[in-house]
Amino acid sequence: MGITKPPCTTSYASHSDLYADVLQSAIKSRDPFVRRSVHARIIKHGLHLGVFLMNNLLNFYAKTGSFSDVHRNTILSAYAKRGNFEAAQRVFDEIPEPDSVSWTSMIVGYNMLGHFDNAIHMFLRMISCGVSPTQFTFTNVLASCAATEALDIGRKVHSFIVKLGLSSVVPVANSLLNMYAKSGDSVMAKVVFDRMRLKDKSTWNTMISMHMHFGQLDLGLALFQEMMDPDIVSWNSIITGYTHQGHDVKALEIFSLMLNSSSSKPDKYTLESVLSACANLENLKLGKQIHAYMVRANIDISGAVRNALILMYAKAGISKLDVISFTSLLDGFVKIGDINPARDIFDSLEFRDVVAWTTMIVGYVQNGLLSDALDLFRKMVREGPKPNSYTLAAVLSVFSSLASLGHGKQLHATAIRLQEASSISVDQEASEMQGKVHKNVDLAKVAAKNLLLLDPNNSGAYSALANMLSACGRWKDAAMIRKSMKDRAIKKEQGISWVQIQNKVHIFGVEDGLHPQRDAIYRMISKIWMEIKKMGFIPDTDSVLHDLDQEVKEQILRHHSEKLAIAFALLNTPGYATLRIMKNLRVCNDCHSAIKYISKLVGREIIVRDSTRFHHFNDGSCSCQDYW
Repeated sequence: MGITKPPCTTSYASHSDLYADVLQSAIKSRDPFVRRSVHARIIKHGLHLGVFLMNNLLNFYAKTGSFSDVHRNTILSAYAKRGNFEAAQRVFDEIPEPDSVSWTSMIVGYNMLGHFDNAIHMFLRMISCGVSPTQFTFTNVLASCAATEALDIGRKVHSFIVKLGLSSVVPVANSLLNMYAKSGDSVMAKVVFDRMRLKDKSTWNTMISMHMHFGQLDLGLALFQEMMDPDIVSWNSIITGYTHQGHDVKALEIFSLMLNSSSSKPDKYTLESVLSACANLENLKLGKQIHAYMVRANIDISGAVRNALILMYAKAGISKLDVISFTSLLDGFVKIGDINPARDIFDSLEFRDVVAWTTMIVGYVQNGLLSDALDLFRKMVREGPKPNSYTLAAVLSVFSSLASLGHGKQLHATAIRLQEASSISVDQEASEMQGKVHKNVDLAKVAAKNLLLLDPNNSGAYSALANMLSACGRWKDAAMIRKSMKDRAIKKEQGISWVQIQNKVHIFGVEDGLHPQRDAIYRMISKIWMEIKKMGFIPDTDSVLHDLDQEVKEQILRHHSEKLAIAFALLNTPGYATLRIMKNLRVCNDCHSAIKYISKLVGREIIVRDSTRFHHFNDGSCSCQDYW
């Protein structure tokens, strides 16, 4: 009986129908040639994993009496790899004496679909039955051990490998190396690595990744530099390692080196890491260039990469800018008016997890777009995942800014109901809200006490309470809080501001006298101070939370770090340039008011990023509408 070759235009589904019909007809003839030909063509056409065909082939072998262990193993493997473990187990149980291929097929199937515990259990059964594992068995069971960090079992597997003399086989040695690295045993990983006579890229990459994960950055970089031709996995291991360990500048340096000296092209893992680094450094210029590269290269942006884009744009303090059109094939940026690019990316997400929602809400809050933050939060409650402590803390800060104590209390109650009220972020915002809205010292004390129970060394809780007491004129109580900090050796974080000019960062503190341009800076701020007072600016001496003479208070205010940074930036930038100032603490009332006048005086936009949000000062007003 011959077989007609199906026409090339026939689909896989019709191939399945044809071969199923042929197998049904061949049962009657019991022709072995037909059996071999059909089975070979099924494999050739890539249909060997189809359940429908496998069932027909299984039925054919069973009814013709030609079902050897080889045939059973083929079908067993097909069922296992498709996740049809019920059928796979049935075939496995019908094999009189399962060999290493039978056992390994089951282990591979479980491992491929993430059923790692089942894979390990199958391996242990295999050993107890006296069946000798192959190198393919070992690589798969070690992968399962690595995934579950089953170090004890992994060590037993290692002993079997040594006993069978397979420890020098590169794939097996690499699997051992990976198992020890993923299970946290860096000492044994190093032993395995040093004993390997032959090493491939996978060997080096595993060791580099392990060193970077454990913070052994110098060791990871040294191994990377020993590689003759690192691939994209090698580069990603180094870049991601530096990013995760907080060395964002170094991560971007390695990324630049990769682009300039390697044939490797960035993939989604590279881009996620470098965008995260840009976000952490608030390097908008480079972040936009990377985004443009992604569009030009037609790189699929999904999941973590898109979330990294949202974070990068949100942290950059952008509400109006040129954005990349995802539907355009043209290079560069397309102006789309007032649309926030981060929201554009957020809206394009098919699936938004709590990180994406929270990042977008925090972005709005940090840019002073409070109504947008609340609108998105309401939408999250209606349509999205359950808010976490960071989401709730962000929205509490909005109510604090809007002086809406009632809404804040309602949200705090929601946090308690969601069991998120005990988080440090929520308690800190609750404490600040009580103090800022109605100067409710007693309630703020309760919130601060809860925060200090969670984090006894939190200087922010002490400072917030002391500042509020000072603002209420309760100088003795404030002094007692500060003395309590001193007695407990808790240091308040010193306020600093910084500005980047021509790739160099200049840092300023209060009454800073160390900068080389000190005299010019102080002359500039004195001139500005006189001019804005003529425009109607009144120094807010209440912002100096110490019992001092008014004249001394005004001098301290004039030399706050952000004002010095602005004076320096005005001296060293073109008259049309936007000034970008960073501050590690919340900007005080006096500085906020003064910078509004300064922006009007000099006719320039001034963006100040403090610990809570971005303030966009322009022509005498601020984007936060004086709520922050």
